Amino acid sequence: MFSNKKMKPSIIDYSLQQKTMNSWIHQADAIIIGAGAGLSTAAGLTYDGEVFHEHFSDFIEKYHFTDMYSAGFYPFASLEEYWGYWSRHIYYNRYETHTNSTYDDLFQLVKDKDYFVITTNVDHQFQLHGFDKQRLFYTQGDYGLFQCSMRCHEKTYDNERAIRAMIHAQKDMKIPSDLIPYCPICGAP
Repeated sequence: MFSNKKMKPSIIDYSLQQKTMNSWIHQADAIIIGAGAGLSTAAGLTYDGEVFHEHFSDFIEKYHFTDMYSAGFYPFASLEEYWGYWSRHIYYNRYETHTNSTYDDLFQLVKDKDYFVITTNVDHQFQLHGFDKQRLFYTQGDYGLFQCSMRCHEKTYDNERAIRAMIHAQKDMKIPSDLIPYCPICGAP
């Protein structure tokens, strides 16, 4: 019944699953894609490792951060330092990202279909790879947009210019006070 022989790990052949999925996509009238952080991770976008150490070494040294995700919850003492961290976080995860085959392959599968994407990803990868903005629902927002923290109104504001200015003017992990973004309606951060 039991053997002392070492069992070889089984190798899963995904070709049948791929053929089945491709058939379903081809036959579908419409496709809904649900995507979370795993898709961006599969595409090589990570919040730790070499990229984190390269761009956040000063924050790592001072606060002993282990990754960008957990660092995002840190209660910084000032808005200048808060935006020093977040401007880098946004810049490297939204404006300095590049196209990759994972999102491109997904787009190629659905581009000629009636598709809709529901995602928690905030890194703009869907739009960067050709997905129609009108067919995307970002449940957690988009790193490329500012919105009033008090939600006094629903409008969002493109932040690329502001983020690039923060990156350029940053010193000692802080941005100048005059670059802190405030709501143009109520004045809240």
